[in-house]
Amino acid sequence: MIDPGLTISVCSVTPALRDMVNYRIFCSDSTDSIPDIEYFQTMSDSIDQQPSPDPVSETLIQDISWEVLVKLITSTAAVTGRDYYPVLAKQLTAALDVKYVIIGEICQWDGDRPQRVRSLCFWNGQGIIDNFEYDLNCTPCGQLLEQASQVGEDMNLCWFPDNVQEYFPDDIDLVKLQAQSYLGVALLDPETRQPIGHICILDDRPISEKKRNQAEIFLSVLATRTVAELKREQAERREREKIKQLESALAELQYTQSKLVQIEKISSLGQLVAGVAHEINNPLGCITGNLVHTADYAADLLEHLSLYQQHYSQTPPELSEHAEDIDIDYLKEDFPLIVDSMKVSVDRIQEIVSSLRQFSRLDAEETLCDVHEGLESTLVVLRHRLKANSERPKIQVIKEYSELPKIPARPGQLNQVFMNLLSNAIDAVEEKNQGLSYSQIEENPNIIAIRTQYLQDDEGDRIAICIADNGAGIPLDVQSRLFETFFTTKEGERGTGLGLSLSRQIIAENHGGSLTFDSTPNQGTEFIIELPVSPVDNLG
Repeated sequence: MIDPGLTISVCSVTPALRDMVNYRIFCSDSTDSIPDIEYFQTMSDSIDQQPSPDPVSETLIQDISWEVLVKLITSTAAVTGRDYYPVLAKQLTAALDVKYVIIGEICQWDGDRPQRVRSLCFWNGQGIIDNFEYDLNCTPCGQLLEQASQVGEDMNLCWFPDNVQEYFPDDIDLVKLQAQSYLGVALLDPETRQPIGHICILDDRPISEKKRNQAEIFLSVLATRTVAELKREQAERREREKIKQLESALAELQYTQSKLVQIEKISSLGQLVAGVAHEINNPLGCITGNLVHTADYAADLLEHLSLYQQHYSQTPPELSEHAEDIDIDYLKEDFPLIVDSMKVSVDRIQEIVSSLRQFSRLDAEETLCDVHEGLESTLVVLRHRLKANSERPKIQVIKEYSELPKIPARPGQLNQVFMNLLSNAIDAVEEKNQGLSYSQIEENPNIIAIRTQYLQDDEGDRIAICIADNGAGIPLDVQSRLFETFFTTKEGERGTGLGLSLSRQIIAENHGGSLTFDSTPNQGTEFIIELPVSPVDNLG
């Protein structure tokens, strides 16, 4: 064992000491043992054989406790990452008998001048204080790091043995900490020779020259390790940021791909629907035209038959029997009703075809759009889902339409949004029906309410379309994520997570409007679309 009172020269011995310790800690295999007193004794003997330090360096020779130095090294060698800084700070406060140790990294530059520091650990002698950022202007740390950025040499040390508040009267933190003295060392990037952080010591008593020399030796040994930890943490932070950027880019690509697939599906569906509507429309036109003539011809024939019966009351037995067999009186009464029923059915088909053609519009450019037409065409397409079935009565649709102006819009895109919101409303009421009998649902019927309004206020003239249901509502814990891409509350393959995301994009980006919602679990949900009445420039 060596004498704890061994004296060494800060100027000539410290570099050798630092290099040997750093080699031992950083370059050796991880299974190597931590340096002990005998290790430093051997190193000390080699130092003793070196030439004596110059007279200036001789004045820095002081007593150094190797026991303390070994404890500093061994206690910090076993920890890495964020755990390293508190251990280092705690051990330094104990080794130097000071009140505060702050380890920080530069987080903001003003040109080539360090401007702000983020604390990695602030030890107040009793425990760790929450990390924070602070401005370097008019502070001892600012002077330390500015000097280090200009000099770029190892062990840029700044020491104010006493009355530090007098040198930096604008540093309020010094007053709060009741600091009397300051000693700091800059942490330099080994490649750029520029400061990346600092270790500073504050005390409410003066820091003597002896303690200053002790601190210099301790910090010279530990600075390299601290720089390595800080560089590693910064590298890990950069990697995490890269991973985050890659994940974001991947998510964006997935969204774009899914969106393109969805748009292509919608486009293909629109083309199919438009084609079907066109093919139906051709024979429908023929039926419609001929039905008019059929009604006229039937009316003429029936009138002629009535006249015949009036003027020829005595008919041959064979004709009388045939008239009785076909129930001629009922035929005369029922045939006009059949023709009228056919007219109603043809009108219904025409309405469906018109709605299909309206719904399938894939407009690339804006045109003046009647919102009510879009809503009605969407309801026609969804009529089969609104009808009563074996499990529930029909879903009631309540409409409260206000008088609205036509607005500049892409009707096909708006119809896509209406389809998504109305389909979701149907899903919501059907979800609420689970476990209920037909009669129970009749007592509390499923309702979808569609309300339109014309709004005029400070936000400008716009129309509002509100689609509400009395369904299951949206759980509170997922409401904040409702418009996220790929997020869906539907199980299995029922939902892609694109419907509401695309709907908001269509309304906001393509039409300059907004899509919001209000939902109460087990009571229902209302989606509110607001669209400007006047054209909006620079839209997607």
